[in-house]
Amino acid sequence: MLRANSRLHAQLSPVGVDLLTYAAGAFERILPHVQPLTWREATWRASQTAWTGQSRQEIRVTLAVGERDGVASRSLIAIVKRRQLPMVGGVAGGTLDTRERDICERITARISDLMKRFLALPDQDSASVRAIRGSFDEAVVAEHINEHHQVAMHVSSILAALHTLSEQTYENKALVFGCVLDPDASNNGIRTNFPEPFLSAKKYKALSDGFRTAYHVSADGAVIDFVDLDKAGSPELSTRHYFPEWAGPIARVSRERRCGIALTRQGDILIFDEGILRFTYRFGRWRYWNHSHVVNLLRDRARAQRVPPSIVGNVVGSIYRAALDISFRRSGGLFVVLHNQRDIREIVREGDAIGDSTRGQPDSDFDVVVQRHKMQSMSRAVAVEIASLDGAVVLANSGKILAYGAVLQPRRAGHLRGSEGSRTKAAIGASNYGLAVKISSDGDITVYFAGVEFFRI
Repeated sequence: MLRANSRLHAQLSPVGVDLLTYAAGAFERILPHVQPLTWREATWRASQTAWTGQSRQEIRVTLAVGERDGVASRSLIAIVKRRQLPMVGGVAGGTLDTRERDICERITARISDLMKRFLALPDQDSASVRAIRGSFDEAVVAEHINEHHQVAMHVSSILAALHTLSEQTYENKALVFGCVLDPDASNNGIRTNFPEPFLSAKKYKALSDGFRTAYHVSADGAVIDFVDLDKAGSPELSTRHYFPEWAGPIARVSRERRCGIALTRQGDILIFDEGILRFTYRFGRWRYWNHSHVVNLLRDRARAQRVPPSIVGNVVGSIYRAALDISFRRSGGLFVVLHNQRDIREIVREGDAIGDSTRGQPDSDFDVVVQRHKMQSMSRAVAVEIASLDGAVVLANSGKILAYGAVLQPRRAGHLRGSEGSRTKAAIGASNYGLAVKISSDGDITVYFAGVEFFRI
């Protein structure tokens, strides 16, 4: 981030340079689909984030380091835009949404405040820095949720409590938890300050499961109800709402300005609003989910001349929803969307494609069942189970299922390093014939195109 011969690098201690570099990395950690272009050092300017034009494709970020007249009084400036991806015919573009801009603004302000406090520390040791940086990303996410949902209670206190819960068990089972923050709900005179009294008592911290039941909490932290999420009266969600299927009940109630927060048995924290999975904490990392951008990327790579874009969009949207379900249940899977369905013979082992003459009787009988459905009309639960079979699900970009539980033996291997697992090698090779979406057993979703990794979430 800082050049070794820059003025700011010389003025900051090695610990300070490390802290600034880590903090600036929050743009890409929290927002996986954006990147700051080359940072430029300049004379001191106040911290600021601003659109560079009406198209909203770029945000200019100015980080103030230190006070205006301090020793280390400099600024760093960069342009934040959509992450560049390897694509045939150019670079992926697109507008940034207002949530992404707000997160950028909060990261910027927090970095400037953090560096100001760091420079004022009498003892700028590594232990102090670890304490400061450990909560950096979570504080940004909590501030964004507080402001976006207009809740007065500190969301950071809920998140901190959930981290503690994730390390505990009840009757030898990992704890789960759920709450719905409602800025429009009255506290009815209740003064309890959620979550501390409830998450410190064993009977209350094990009461909610976050999937069927949840605490209903007012904007100022009063527990006003304990609700059955399935009977909360919220309307059904549409295909425009993206979330793991098992989290459907809490996603449904997280509309009309409400925010749903759930802790899973794997220790993941999921945050929902407007019926959509919006933030996750997994593998020690906070992340904002821009589902529409992901689906647009998938659609653009899977489209073909003979299939209307709307149909391709429905197909890849269905694949993406199934990928979310597989990711959050940690089972693993692989989808391949062929540009030309005749290429099935180029990637699938003989006997594994639907209709092969060498298919056994049970396979042939089940082929008839599978062929009644296209990917976009198949139940999510059924799609997930089929994708969880050993092997891959191979589809035409019309949604027609060409193979399931198939062993892939692509004739073109793609760019391999030699250290990939079998599922990754199959995905890379198959992506020479279309689009491959691989879900690993640890939850990562990786998309391959033209023999190389396209993007990862």
